Amino acid sequence: MLRKLIIIILGVISLVLGIMYYTGGEMAGGEPVYTNHILIWAAILAILAAGMSLLFPLAQIIMQPARGKGTLIGIVALVVVVLIAYGLASPEPLNFTTPNPNNVPTVLKNSGAGLITMYLLVGIGLVAILFTEISKSFK
Repeated sequence: MLRKLIIIILGVISLVLGIMYYTGGEMAGGEPVYTNHILIWAAILAILAAGMSLLFPLAQIIMQPARGKGTLIGIVALVVVVLIAYGLASPEPLNFTTPNPNNVPTVLKNSGAGLITMYLLVGIGLVAILFTEISKSFK
């Protein structure tokens, strides 16, 4: 019951923000008035989803340690991929014609690490799909 209530509340908040976004008008630059609210709500939902996707497997490991071995290996592998991506990311500032406040080494290193992590995970996924399909053809 609590699960359904939480889903309904999150859905209603999302629906209300969506209606506000499309009916709220525009600011002087043409940007919708409630864009910032939508972005904040999306960040809250993303953080909530990421937290739950880490919390539930860890709870599973604690409750059933023998079955949690695969989950733990997956989490460690993900951490290794993120660390490799962070090591490959460059903090070197970019050359812009106009000054950009986000053109600082910390922001560039973190955003580069996120992009490289995504590229690595997509590549690993594609290789895994190809490997699975090819190995099935030999069985």
